[in-house]
Amino acid sequence: MRRLKLTKELQQRFLEALAETGSVSTATAVAGTSRTRVYELRKADPIFASAWEEAEEIAVDRLEDEARRRALEGVPEPLVSGGKLVRDDEGQPITVRRYSDNLLLSLLKAHRPPRRERSVRFRLPTLRSAADGAAAMVSIAASVAEGEITPSEAADLSRLVEGCMRAVEASEFHERLQAIEARLNVARPQATVVTNLHRGRPTKCD
Repeated sequence: MRRLKLTKELQQRFLEALAETGSVSTATAVAGTSRTRVYELRKADPIFASAWEEAEEIAVDRLEDEARRRALEGVPEPLVSGGKLVRDDEGQPITVRRYSDNLLLSLLKAHRPPRRERSVRFRLPTLRSAADGAAAMVSIAASVAEGEITPSEAADLSRLVEGCMRAVEASEFHERLQAIEARLNVARPQATVVTNLHRGRPTKCD
């Protein structure tokens, strides 16, 4: 079967449909051609490829405009109560305007992405005791006073120190508990208990 030539007119029809719908399949159907044919032409013709990219950008702009409209202006939806449409005195369905917070947040993230946190160069002392933790806090406060780090960065560092100190304290408590148990075991004599078969009660034997 003879392949249909993708004339300039058909190319323009395809590009307009692509900009309108953002769908290659829909655009090829409108232009009366095939996906294989348009992709082959895109690969061989830089001008057509550039126009294709422009059409896709227009389609994305349309989607963004619609998302903004739904987020800011809302979409009218029928009011339903008890599984039934609520109607006015004239019997017409009452509508309420629904807004999309998710769309609004997506738009904000797209145009105002979160700022990347900068690396903070701050030398913390080795945290092995409560005294080391106190010294670290003093160093953090001094760095804020000198303008080396911001108060918010100091707060993050302080939380890091506090977390480390909790781990140190837990380790020290465990070591003290083991030492106490070891001393108790040494002080307590071990007695062997045997059963007196005649009297039916246990007897300690040295």
